[in-house]
Amino acid sequence: MSQELSGLDRVVKPARSLVNPLNFLLATRDAGYKSTALVMAELIDNSIQAGARNVGVVVSSAADSRMPVEIAVADDGEGMEADTLAMALTFGGSSRFNDRSSLGRYGMGLPNGTLSRCRRVEVYTWRGPQCLRSVLDLDQITARGEDALPCVEAVARPPEVTSGSGTLVRLLRCDRVEYRRPSALAKKLEGELGRIYRHFLVSGLTLTINGKYASASDPLCLLNGSAWMGGRQFGDTLVYRLSAGFEKGEISVRFSELPVDKWHDLSAEEKRARGITNAPCVSVVRAGREIDRGWFFMGGKRRENYDDWWRCEISFAPVLDELFGITNSKQAIAPRGELLDMLGPDLEPIARALNNRVRRQFEMVRSVAPLGAAEEQAGRVDAALPPMPPRRDAIPDAVAQTLAGSRHRKTAGSGPYQIVITDLPDTHAFDIVVRDGRLWLLLNSRHPLYRDLYGPLAMSESPRDQEVAKQVALAVLAAARAEVGTWPRSGRVSGRRFRQTWADVLATFMNG
Repeated sequence: MSQELSGLDRVVKPARSLVNPLNFLLATRDAGYKSTALVMAELIDNSIQAGARNVGVVVSSAADSRMPVEIAVADDGEGMEADTLAMALTFGGSSRFNDRSSLGRYGMGLPNGTLSRCRRVEVYTWRGPQCLRSVLDLDQITARGEDALPCVEAVARPPEVTSGSGTLVRLLRCDRVEYRRPSALAKKLEGELGRIYRHFLVSGLTLTINGKYASASDPLCLLNGSAWMGGRQFGDTLVYRLSAGFEKGEISVRFSELPVDKWHDLSAEEKRARGITNAPCVSVVRAGREIDRGWFFMGGKRRENYDDWWRCEISFAPVLDELFGITNSKQAIAPRGELLDMLGPDLEPIARALNNRVRRQFEMVRSVAPLGAAEEQAGRVDAALPPMPPRRDAIPDAVAQTLAGSRHRKTAGSGPYQIVITDLPDTHAFDIVVRDGRLWLLLNSRHPLYRDLYGPLAMSESPRDQEVAKQVALAVLAAARAEVGTWPRSGRVSGRRFRQTWADVLATFMNG
């Protein structure tokens, strides 16, 4: 028996290729790219790493009605030599393999991404007058049983090429794109790529889709130059510095609040256009490029409707790829447990605080409904009262900041009275500003006058409660108007001193 086994040990099996080329190419088409925009992102990554400042995506009609869309991506980067181009369409064929200094890393994006959407890929590259081409065609490989790419060949420049150097990638026979109409796909790409490359776009990258400039789309609504602005950063940026192997990486996290006071009454279509409703709260950015978005690192907090109104951006360096669970397609994260344990305890309380702040802002928005009626009623009879002092008093810095950031109705009228609900920096029940014959009444949302009397009435669904809230607003407005009338005689200081004392006594009574 031992002799037979010894004989079997000497059997030498025929050598086989590690990969069946055709089956591998067919299988890689199902690599799982979520969208055509993410495939385009692989090509744009290459363009940026090649030093391109201008990238153009063209989505056009094809003659084949079964595959009616063609896509081209051209840049003005440094172009490639023949040896580099020969590697460009091979899987893992990259001069930057495992390079963690920028966007690319594996050399899989071009062939892996493009084949997930089309059956033929053509790559043109040029430096000066010479233009080279390489092709990957699934149908030719299938028909001929080929197991190698065709040779790089010198060809005439495509007519759309105008830059001194660069690369053009064409996706032909696109049988796996989401839209059959080029215009629909181009519109989708414009929005997606504007968000994915927002940091590059505001830093000088020019990206066009069918000749139209893509605008940066910042979900936090903070970046200057973004299509939508108006967000307010919440708190300081959190920075985590940690080691991964022998290299050190950094994670930064920042939060923003969307302007509930300005956008709450937008139409459903406008809210979708600005990325408010049903949009992911958390954007994960790798090396300046968005790589995933969803609900991450928020610990045990479940997402609620109020969470539509705040955003979080988590940025990290490529050296931390393993910690975030980055794959070769660079389109999703699968964070490791230690990362969740590190970020979750810090981010969950912030998420809960923002949820509460949004809830409170919506309550404040609802509470202003009776104010318009009070302003209008007071304005109708204002002529029967002594005129307000014709003064343009200097506004204290604290009050000016309050007015600049106040939460009031977009539809505020132009009459003599304006009532604003805001957080005053002191314990006054209300404050007063008179400018050019107009009185601004600032109700302190933290005082019991608002918190326990006006607010609950104003937010009630009962018409009777709403009417009483209007009468409360008129009573406070009358006190403010009466105080303004005493300014020429007793001065503003004494009026403000009395108002402070009254507010403190009122708070004592109401809290007692």
